[in-house]
Amino acid sequence: MFNLNNYNRNWMVLLLITATLFTMIGAAMVLSDYNYYNGLQFLATAIAFFTTAYLIKVEKVDLDSATDSKRTTFMAGYMITVVALSIKGLFWAVGIAVFIISIYNIYKK
Repeated sequence: MFNLNNYNRNWMVLLLITATLFTMIGAAMVLSDYNYYNGLQFLATAIAFFTTAYLIKVEKVDLDSATDSKRTTFMAGYMITVVALSIKGLFWAVGIAVFIISIYNIYKK
C-alpha cells in the first residue's frame, strides 16, 4: 500500500485526505454554526493543502529530491497547522506560514 520511501505519493494522499476533511468541517462551521472565523481557517487550510497536493501531482514540488532540512520544515508546518486548528488559536498563522515557506523553498523553478 504505502512505500515509505516515496514521499511524493504518501504526502499527496495525506494532504488530500486532510484537505477533504477540513473542507467538510469548515463548510459545516460556516453554514450551520455561523462560526466564520474558525470555519474560514479550516477552508483556507484546505485550499493550501489541495494546492500543495496539485503541485506535487504535476511535479512542481518534489519531496523525494528535497533535502532533509526542507522536508523537516514541510512536516513541521503541516503538524503545527493541524494542531493549531484543533486548539483554535492564532498559532495557526505560524503553522501555515512555515508550511507555505517550505513549499516555496522546495518548488522547482
